Amino acid sequence: MLWSIGAIDVNAPSLERMGLLLAGLALAALALRATLGVRADRRPGPLVARAAGGHGPLVALADRSLGPLVALYALAIGASERLERELLVDGSDVVRATKESLEVLLAGSNPYAHALQSTIPPGSPLVYGPGELFFYLPAHVLTGDIGRVETWAGILTVALLGLAGLRVGFERAALPAMLYATWGIAAFRTTDGGNDVAAAVPVVAGLVALAFVDFPGRPGRVAFALSAALLGWALAFKQFAVLVVPLVLRHLAVTGAPWRRYALVTAGVTAAFDLPFLAWDPGAFLSQHVVRALTNHRETWGANLMHTLLRLDPGTDRLEGAFFAAEVALTLGALALLVRWRIPTLGAAALAAAGLVALPLLLARWTTQSYYVYAATVALAGLALIELRAAPRESATRPASLP
Repeated sequence: MLWSIGAIDVNAPSLERMGLLLAGLALAALALRATLGVRADRRPGPLVARAAGGHGPLVALADRSLGPLVALYALAIGASERLERELLVDGSDVVRATKESLEVLLAGSNPYAHALQSTIPPGSPLVYGPGELFFYLPAHVLTGDIGRVETWAGILTVALLGLAGLRVGFERAALPAMLYATWGIAAFRTTDGGNDVAAAVPVVAGLVALAFVDFPGRPGRVAFALSAALLGWALAFKQFAVLVVPLVLRHLAVTGAPWRRYALVTAGVTAAFDLPFLAWDPGAFLSQHVVRALTNHRETWGANLMHTLLRLDPGTDRLEGAFFAAEVALTLGALALLVRWRIPTLGAAALAAAGLVALPLLLARWTTQSYYVYAATVALAGLALIELRAAPRESATRPASLP
């Protein structure tokens, strides 16, 4: 409702956004009636029951039938917030680079051995994995335009967060779904030509798929394999996922799930993306995707501590080496500590991974705002899954595979 009020153009109110405001008012009225008033079965709502010494849950969505409606409301708002935004002209060069790389690939040449001409400056390397190219490939083949892929990736993220409600309860999933749907900077970053919104999609989808692994029989096995494959795709998409996957594996090991099988599928999918390009030209692939991905940005810029201090003291640049050493040491140290933690829930693994991704961003010399959108998206998935233990039904009573 707060988003709807701010999103309505008072000079030209649209039926769509006025309708979303009215829908929010209706849902709020139903939720308050269920929470404070008397329900259809004539029993008092949970807050009234609690005040009278009862044990009703203190939740806004007391009537569980409202949960799916609120998730759908979040999806409608997320779509409206993103679809009505115009694409930013001359924003990030990432989508332009991806489009050029796809054209090179479809022409039969190796995009990792190609000096990109659409980047700023021209001649920049392709630092993203083959998983990134294949994420955008269908839109490129079908429409010739990949500018709106991020828009739909943001909408899909809202849907995935809401979908978790089928397993964890919509009263828990609706909040992170609505937070993401109404988050203006996440919506803006679907228009600026970056790829961090899309990069978070296979991670969130993989985490949500793990919520369904305790379904009996084939559905649970499919969810397990699908989750592993999606995180393998995430690893082949963008390097951030390297800090996410180990913590998911640790949680699976703690629950007694077959984490080695999961790791094998994840690694196999990543290899399926990467190995053809590595075999095509090992030097070009390792130079562009691995080495230059870490060294491509030489200037100090963005939402990080070094850039902030540089504005206070221009001599801060002399600390570049110390900041880099701290970035590497603290990130590896934090990862080592976290993989020894008996991570109790899937949500805890996701929240820890989000914090682990944010740590080097704070210490790096070049940090775009959209990197934090990636980390925060993983954190919102963790918030939705905070109480969920991800273990197949047949593994529920097995001892953990790791100490």
